[in-house]
Amino acid sequence: MEWDFAVLGGLRVSRHGRPIPVPANRQRALLATLLLNRGETVSVPAVVDRVWGARAPTHARAALHSLVRRLRSTLTVEDHPGDLIATRISGYVLELPPAALDLSRFDALVAAAGTVDPQRRADLLRKALALWRGDPLGDVDSEVLHREDVPALTERWARATEVYFDTELTLGRHTDIVAELRRATRRSPLREGLWAQLMLALYRDGRQAEALDAFQHLAVILADELGVDPGPAVRELRDRLLRADPTLSWRPPAAATTVLPPAPPMFQLPADPGVLHGRAGTVEAIRRFIVTAAAEGRLPLVSVAGAPGVGKTALAVHLGHQLADEFADGQWYVRLRGQQEVRARPLDVLSELLTYSGVRGPAQPATADARAAALRAALADRRVLIVLDDAASAEQVEPLLPGAGGCAVIVTSRSTLGALVALHGGRAVNLDPLSPQAAVALLTAVFRDHAITVAPDVVHDLAALCGNLPLALRIAAANLATAGPADARAYVRRLRDGDRLGGLSVPGDPRVALRAAIAPSYQGLGDAERRALRLLGSTPTDCFTIGDLAALTDVDWPAADEVLRTLTSSHLVRPARGGRFITHDLIRRYAAEQSSIEDTPAERSDALTRLFHGYLVTADALARRSYPRMVFLPRPAGPVQRTLEAGHPEPPNWFHAEYANLLAAIRHTAQHGPREIAWHLADRMRGYLQETGAHGEWRSVVELGLAQAQREGDEHGIAAMWSSLATLSASRADYADSRRQFHTALAIQVRLGDRAGQASILNNLGIVHREEGRLTEAGECYAQALRLYRELGKRHAEWNCLSNLSVVQLELDQVPDAVRSQQAAMAGYSSLDVATQPLNDIANVLHNLAVGVRALGRPSLAVLHLTHAVVLRRQVGNRYGIATDLDQLAAAYVDLGYHAKAQDLAQECLNIARAIGRRRVEAEALATLGTATLGLYGPAPALDLLQQALRLGREIGYRRAEVNAHLGLAVAYRAADRQEEAARHARMGEQLARAAQHHLLARQARALLDDAEPESLLRPAC
Repeated sequence: MEWDFAVLGGLRVSRHGRPIPVPANRQRALLATLLLNRGETVSVPAVVDRVWGARAPTHARAALHSLVRRLRSTLTVEDHPGDLIATRISGYVLELPPAALDLSRFDALVAAAGTVDPQRRADLLRKALALWRGDPLGDVDSEVLHREDVPALTERWARATEVYFDTELTLGRHTDIVAELRRATRRSPLREGLWAQLMLALYRDGRQAEALDAFQHLAVILADELGVDPGPAVRELRDRLLRADPTLSWRPPAAATTVLPPAPPMFQLPADPGVLHGRAGTVEAIRRFIVTAAAEGRLPLVSVAGAPGVGKTALAVHLGHQLADEFADGQWYVRLRGQQEVRARPLDVLSELLTYSGVRGPAQPATADARAAALRAALADRRVLIVLDDAASAEQVEPLLPGAGGCAVIVTSRSTLGALVALHGGRAVNLDPLSPQAAVALLTAVFRDHAITVAPDVVHDLAALCGNLPLALRIAAANLATAGPADARAYVRRLRDGDRLGGLSVPGDPRVALRAAIAPSYQGLGDAERRALRLLGSTPTDCFTIGDLAALTDVDWPAADEVLRTLTSSHLVRPARGGRFITHDLIRRYAAEQSSIEDTPAERSDALTRLFHGYLVTADALARRSYPRMVFLPRPAGPVQRTLEAGHPEPPNWFHAEYANLLAAIRHTAQHGPREIAWHLADRMRGYLQETGAHGEWRSVVELGLAQAQREGDEHGIAAMWSSLATLSASRADYADSRRQFHTALAIQVRLGDRAGQASILNNLGIVHREEGRLTEAGECYAQALRLYRELGKRHAEWNCLSNLSVVQLELDQVPDAVRSQQAAMAGYSSLDVATQPLNDIANVLHNLAVGVRALGRPSLAVLHLTHAVVLRRQVGNRYGIATDLDQLAAAYVDLGYHAKAQDLAQECLNIARAIGRRRVEAEALATLGTATLGLYGPAPALDLLQQALRLGREIGYRRAEVNAHLGLAVAYRAADRQEEAARHARMGEQLARAAQHHLLARQARALLDDAEPESLLRPAC
């Protein structure tokens, strides 16, 4: 036996025969309380009463939660967790098979004894009474437990004892039980029935005087203890003893035999729903599991769980029909009414199942345990499939399980019945909504059956509006089937723009409605879970974490975790990737409706403010850690966050995971408030949006933030939004707009006296000037920014600015100075702890250092630096940085003569640049791809690519790209022996380079004109 718990005496616990001590008294009281109610939920007040009594702590629920956690730890043996205690909405339940508790074994033996002949009855009762080792729970210190619960146990022992002695007397074994009866009367001296049995046993053993003496002894005890005389039954027995009544003598019992006719097979499944679109794989997997388990002699038990309307019953019934040939003795179907106010009691369901099996009327035992044993016996040699539909809990199902492998059970429930898996070897199947393709197939099939035609785009829209939920899909299809296809588009518009839940109902039949399907699940939750679901429905976000739920509901992490476990187990919430959770759209709409009824606008507003401020707190911390060179607005004060506890750090890819939620939060706060959240979140997203090249969303959120900052008159916010717009314009090579926007932001920062903000803008303005070929202006901006950063002690920003300044040095053909500047910046970053090093900034330095060493004629070292840079960029998800690194890496491989490798890298760079809308990088990638193609396939295909690069560079006004394209064309035309065109492009490249102060590129052009071996095309990073 795996677990063995004992309460019929002192409290004992063992696992695989190894005792497990439970020394703490409150843990013992808690465990005893749960054991006495095995398989049933014990409310929190009842447990608190038995553990603490009148000395209950102020925060009793929290204290009990902690105590349960400690007891679970106590019950953990080696690598086997103590997961027997399950949390329910109203309390706790000990999920334990009956055989693991001596009290349950006692009850089962007593119940079984009630249905057998006297000889077997005596044997069973003897075994039952042997389980008693003393006073029940005698070593557990709980006044309430001993006052409220233990007396009932003692009464069960006494009743069983009296039945046992009656049976032994019936069998004529009066001599054998005299000693046992004397011990029993000493243990329960006020129990008159035991004294009467002792008197009768002594009389039948020929000891009449001792029998009368026993009566006198009883009379003395009752007079001393209670001041009463023995009752009439015992007095009558004494009188019969005095008369030597012959009827008191033992006579052998008459034999009795009851033969029940065999029960005919019963086939009760509802009609087969037919094809289940999107479920074929699930159906086949379950069918194989049931057939295999039955063949191996195991009980095939399948628990099908899922959200309201997901198709659990249809799946179970369909499976039942598919398995009809495997279970020839019947397919039984029972509704357990788990979502109704009055649920089916196991006692009543057992009576129903016993009737199906042929055990009827008086032949059925009185107790649930005895009926469960009788059902197992009745099904021992039969092959029956039982479908238990709509179960509320594992406790409701467990008594109904057959004991033989020849039978099978399919259970459906809106809750995950983990105990059936853990304790009974069941298989859990969680149904999700259908895939979009399966949902469309279901609608199409229904429309085909009704001979109506609906346009494909309407079918797809309808499936999406139904959230691919089977019940919603069938209701919508039924409504269109009755209204006709002409109403299809209007119906879709009503669902999209109107009362969607109301539209997903069959007119005139309130039973067939999505609201009616969801309502029981919602109503069955506790107060905390209902409130949490309502507030989740009120958010504009798509998914959430435990921390988000804690913020919404204003509770700590453990409390939020308990609520989330219940919501997930009830399939009102589904786990998603990365520790996040989602709620089906239709359930969200129902929850939002309930919130509008049960929560005040202020309560919803406060909850959303806590959620959005929680986003801002996390975004602020991660932005400052991930982009230390950037300057961010000071974080505004907000609600006290109980959710941001140590031990719950957010992952580095948090911005990616929360991207949709952050956009939704900005849009919501811009419209409904708090408005400052809009521009502050937009400010923290700047680095991530720049890395990923999400230009459309970047402009949208910054413009929203700018509008709100202007509306509230927050000049710091206005300056930050103008600066972000300028950075966006620079990323899109809109340099004129970028300069104008940066100067607008700079003027505000000067007026505010914000030197850190000024330095950041000057640094970025230097980049714009550099890209435009205004290297003198760029150097001046960098020098001013560098001075401010050093005065402010902002080391990260200083190193980044130093790296940018070195790029200007490189452009001016001051290559050794540029390499030294990059090395100085790298030394600064390397001095930081590994955990705090800004990977993207380090990658920038590696990139620019690679450009420098290439110019010094060391392409192999450049490959090393660039490969490292690409690794770092991939870690942070910077696609723009990856593209620039790949472009330079391809160029370095061209230098080394590995043209095929270079072509692959340049093509990858081009694909990324086009995907993220970085036209500057696209122009550079075309030029590099052209030079790689030249080495592989000759001038013809290379010229086409280089002409594309030239056209794009001119279109966006990017001088460096024009120069590189001209130099590449010069090399290609020379390879084609077209010297005039080669010289023309080399001269044009030199002129453009000198005009833009790109002296390094001008030197390369001059080398081509002088007919020397051209140097590699070099392009520093931004």
